[in-house]
Amino acid sequence: MNPDRIVQLVADGLAPLIRTDFSADDAWRRVVEALSQESDVVADGDEYTANLEAISDVGFDTITPETLANAWPREHPGYVILADQRSMREAMSGEDPTVVLVDLSADEEDEEEFGWVFGQAFRCVASEVASVEANLSIANMDFAEFADAVDDDGVFRGF
Repeated sequence: MNPDRIVQLVADGLAPLIRTDFSADDAWRRVVEALSQESDVVADGDEYTANLEAISDVGFDTITPETLANAWPREHPGYVILADQRSMREAMSGEDPTVVLVDLSADEEDEEEFGWVFGQAFRCVASEVASVEANLSIANMDFAEFADAVDDDGVFRGF
């Protein structure tokens, strides 16, 4: 796994959507489609599409948030989205698939002051990814606010 391409996408202001399960191409297409849907993130009638870049590279097969965080150059803060085996299974069953958002921006100050750990992750339903991406991209909210708002099952479904 070489994170250089992913680092560049983050630097360009895109949220990398990384495929980590290669068991079904149709499932991957469904996940990408679900995350590419327009959404009215502020309920003002204007549609917004998340700034995502889908990455389907077998070099990321079975990558975990921990593995990615360990390989990530900390001087390049950002976050990524992982479409894992659960994402693919949910997409194939017709559910709103969930994906894993991984924080790659926490620094030592965040860790000491807030207890937030570099590489922390949470699951999010596809229908809420545009809202998360929009708020993170303009620094309206931080990663921890979304992670702290997950349901009892660990999935963020909105506020």
